Amino acid sequence: MGLLEMVNEYQELLEEKEGLAEATKKNNKAIEEKKQEIAQQMIDDDCPKISSGGYTFSLSDKTIYSKKSEESLQEAGLDFLEVLREQGLGDIIVETVNSRTLQSTIKNLVEEQGELPAELAEVINSYDTFDIVRRKETNRALKKAKKGE
Repeated sequence: MGLLEMVNEYQELLEEKEGLAEATKKNNKAIEEKKQEIAQQMIDDDCPKISSGGYTFSLSDKTIYSKKSEESLQEAGLDFLEVLREQGLGDIIVETVNSRTLQSTIKNLVEEQGELPAELAEVINSYDTFDIVRRKETNRALKKAKKGE
């Protein structure tokens, strides 16, 4: 298989991935809508449990808890994490570092200092690899023509 065929297959896989992500999003939305529709019908029919296709479906009363928006917390002068700590829930707070943020931050640090500091090298793995960068081709002349320039 030639390089061009490999790149074309790679492109197809990336496009399939994008399509699957969108399809998953749509499917998850449809699932949530159907769950709500079924729950309402079970309530209307006074039927808290039904079986079909080897599965039992039951109506379940559930309370969902989520963090209020940053804007509403700021308006109330509250610090979400501090309130959790004050209420004895500090143990559920988990410090995390986003892998992309770590990658870009360390890359910039190494570019500035010329190398990874020894202290960081003790806690960060580093290895060289090759990647393939994909960018959409643009035709600047065509874009200018469309804009009437």
